[in-house]
Amino acid sequence: MPARVNTFCTTVIVALLLSGGLPALAQHSTFDTDNEGWGAVGDPVSSVAIWIPTGGNPGGHIRVTDAATGDLWYFSAPLKFRGNKCGAYGRYLRWEQYASDTSQISPIGGRPDVVLIGGGLTLTYDLTYSPQKTWTPFEVLLREDAGWRLNNLNGPTPTPAEFRAALANISALRIRGEYFTGADFGGLDNVVLEDPFVLDLDADNSSRATDDGFAADTLCGPPYVLPIADDDLLVAFDKPIDSINLRLLLVKDAALERLQAIGVLPASLSLAPNGSAGWTLINNGNATAAHWMQALRQIRYRHDGPTPTGGERLVAVQAYGECGALGVRYAYLFIAQRGSAGLPGDTTLCTGGATIDLFRVLRGSPTPGGQWLPALPGGRFDPAIHPAGAYRYVAPAPANCAADTSTVNVRIEVGFSLGADTTLCHGEILRLSAPAYLTQWQWSTGDRTATLDIATAGQYALRGQTAYCTFADTVAVAFLACETCAFYAPNAFRPNGGGRNDAWQLFFPCTWQTFRLSIFDRWGNLVFQTDNPDTPWLGYVRDLPAPPGIYVWYAEWESDTPQGRRREQRSGDVLLVR
Repeated sequence: MPARVNTFCTTVIVALLLSGGLPALAQHSTFDTDNEGWGAVGDPVSSVAIWIPTGGNPGGHIRVTDAATGDLWYFSAPLKFRGNKCGAYGRYLRWEQYASDTSQISPIGGRPDVVLIGGGLTLTYDLTYSPQKTWTPFEVLLREDAGWRLNNLNGPTPTPAEFRAALANISALRIRGEYFTGADFGGLDNVVLEDPFVLDLDADNSSRATDDGFAADTLCGPPYVLPIADDDLLVAFDKPIDSINLRLLLVKDAALERLQAIGVLPASLSLAPNGSAGWTLINNGNATAAHWMQALRQIRYRHDGPTPTGGERLVAVQAYGECGALGVRYAYLFIAQRGSAGLPGDTTLCTGGATIDLFRVLRGSPTPGGQWLPALPGGRFDPAIHPAGAYRYVAPAPANCAADTSTVNVRIEVGFSLGADTTLCHGEILRLSAPAYLTQWQWSTGDRTATLDIATAGQYALRGQTAYCTFADTVAVAFLACETCAFYAPNAFRPNGGGRNDAWQLFFPCTWQTFRLSIFDRWGNLVFQTDNPDTPWLGYVRDLPAPPGIYVWYAEWESDTPQGRRREQRSGDVLLVR
């Protein structure tokens, strides 16, 4: 319920009621916040009066500009100045206005300055002076003998019954604004129609509803209960109100919507049902204005469903007195169906994994079409781009409603690393370890041990799984000859097929990039050559057994060392025995 209470305004008006100041009660327009529904007819540029927030007397005012097509234009009063105004009989219509130019008063004669249409009658009035360029006050007595004429300024004087009949059902009230033969404009302010009956659902107009109505703040969620009037509503009269009828209009969920009274009504009033969704407040004989206001504050609109159809509802508040229907006021109620953000969710993603739609992680039944904070294009989370953390989903909601939100917490598992490719000195060992958080794993060697010792060059890989992800990494290991190669060269062998010492070779445990071993006889002839130290000489020369004797060998190789590529040479002799 809007907490907009104009205590001063309400106190002053109630004081007027108690002091007998009823003639001060009126329908009025001061134009302090908007144009209050005033329009224009005849020959205006626009049929809607333009609100000017400054320049009034004081505050704001309205202005209408002449279209200058030949006819006269009039200010046209809104709904709150129309309807049953029978209590205005013998009271005054007052206003202030100005004209932009008075140098050439319009020569068009026989045109009234005020026109009041109602009860099938047209009442006209001719002012004794015209508005000036500054604010000019006017007042007209609402009684047949004050100069009013029927139909036109030359018509007969209306009878008291005719005048009362017109006031009891006003359909139009117009005030002339054009007083210049050429294009002009005019302003209007402080319009007052004295009427001792006042029913204003929002006395200070804080809800921005026009014509003494009330607009409730938008209802966005349960409980679906709304007032039909502001706290500062005003009821005033000099003749008793017989009843106030309340009807629920624009129903969207008929079986679920209703009006209800909360609390205990004043004893002077009773409440009777009026149709399926309405009530009538009935005067038991001594209801005061304070009683009526108390009762109206206790009336509520209620929707008993879990998900009401969004949109506007309308409550008509119609008062009745001895003149009949005293005017209807409207309460505008707005229900906005906001989306649901669902329930929070959690997800664990893998480094390098596919993108994921976080909307699918939310639980419950979230409404699509919302937005993510921090922003996620298309709602998709990319582990390669977006950081882990909390991501808030804001469900779609009307502008006046607080949006429902929910959160997805994203955890990202980072893959392991076996380290950078490395180079060791020949004879060293590299120990690789499987991360402790892996649930199962396997080395590229086939081992499933927690550690793997590397002593030879090559590429080594580990593949492992966690509860959510599968990761793999590879490391290349190379070895360098950090020291001079300590090899062994036997000095004799016997290739007799005995199975022992039948072949000769260099036992070369070093890392090499190129290698060549050559063996020569005593005359310098090449008898054996190999590029692999693991290949032995079996004691043959061109497929024939080599004769016994001394043979010379020569070996050269290149190795990668911490200082770069290094070339070495060694030689010796070997005795072949038969």
